[in-house]
Amino acid sequence: MNVDDHGWLVGAAGAPIVKRFPTVRTYALATPAPLGVVWHTTDERGGPGTSEAMARRVQTFRTGVDRPASWHLLVSREGAVYQSAPFTVGTWHVGVGGVIAGRRFPNINHATVGIELENAGRLKRLGALAYCWPYYVDPRAPATQRRPDPACALPLERAVATPLGLFDGFTPAQEESAALILRALVARYGWTREVCTYSHVDFDPEHREDPGPIWKQTVLPRVLDRIFGAAGATASTAGTAGQGASL
Repeated sequence: MNVDDHGWLVGAAGAPIVKRFPTVRTYALATPAPLGVVWHTTDERGGPGTSEAMARRVQTFRTGVDRPASWHLLVSREGAVYQSAPFTVGTWHVGVGGVIAGRRFPNINHATVGIELENAGRLKRLGALAYCWPYYVDPRAPATQRRPDPACALPLERAVATPLGLFDGFTPAQEESAALILRALVARYGWTREVCTYSHVDFDPEHREDPGPIWKQTVLPRVLDRIFGAAGATASTAGTAGQGASL
């Protein structure tokens, strides 16, 4: 897998096929090329066809109707890769200020690649099943009247216990696709290990926790070790996302 001169991923023999669904939800980068990647999760139950449906949905934008969100890449649980925008433009995946590669930006979307992973995020165990947000048919109802929402139900084997609670696990296919994608981006843009570790939670911890502890602490380090080698490990950027020189 590699990145072509126009900023699109090109699959190699044996690699996942990259399907393109170009979106209008983009804007110009503030840098000649992106300086790093920000990882996200979809925080929905997902399932067959979900990622492609999401990629198709963000191709257009209706002001006042659609949620203003987009991304460069979306990786399904099956490992399929959907690209919505070339890496030569920015997408609407975070929308807050912060520091990327030591440089402060009013909006980090103008200097990063946004990658969504199909994953339900934080889960609750309710009876014999796990449930993703919002968990209940009416989350605002009194606790004694809440009923689990069948549309949020997941098999319990997808729930992984962490010190921070239950979270949806990632698939081996997603990990493999993430490694191929990241290797292509590193080769094209000369990124360091550090700028491959940014997460949505690093920049908006009051409102978001994705991609969660399983990705940040277990899966992503394995992916990075494959690309940079275990000896290249660096400290997490989580505590440094708000520091740096202003641009």
